[in-house]
Amino acid sequence: MRRFAITLGMASLALANTAMAADDAAPAATPEALSKCLTMKSTGQDRLTFAGWMVAALASAPQMKGVATLAPGKKDELDRDVARVFTRLIAVDCAEFSRPLMKDRNNSAFRTGGEALGRMAMQELLSNPDAAKAMEAFAKYIDPMEFLAPGK
Repeated sequence: MRRFAITLGMASLALANTAMAADDAAPAATPEALSKCLTMKSTGQDRLTFAGWMVAALASAPQMKGVATLAPGKKDELDRDVARVFTRLIAVDCAEFSRPLMKDRNNSAFRTGGEALGRMAMQELLSNPDAAKAMEAFAKYIDPMEFLAPGK
């Protein structure tokens, strides 16, 4: 009987060590890991989809009236596109990171991931020379001497 208990104990120890090794091999589900996965697994087109959606959301703000207009139905179309891309990224491409975070109800991890994806979307958009040139156009109205003058 004692010999059986020792053998069973050794088998349990071996199984536990195997499980621990498998856990060590599994990627850690952290907000940073999810963010990295989202940015690595998103394509250039995915990022442009997010960038367009962000611009449409900004155009929806009353403060942007007269600055940006949105074609009827365009925001809904972009909402659907972003939902499709986001679902693929979370449920398929980065599932090993997102599922444990969902189980832990770690909403801040998804906010962090969304922010990282938003940064990548803007970088993708601004990598276009026309967009970069438009962002820099304000500089022609700056008087560098005002930076050197003592406070007014």
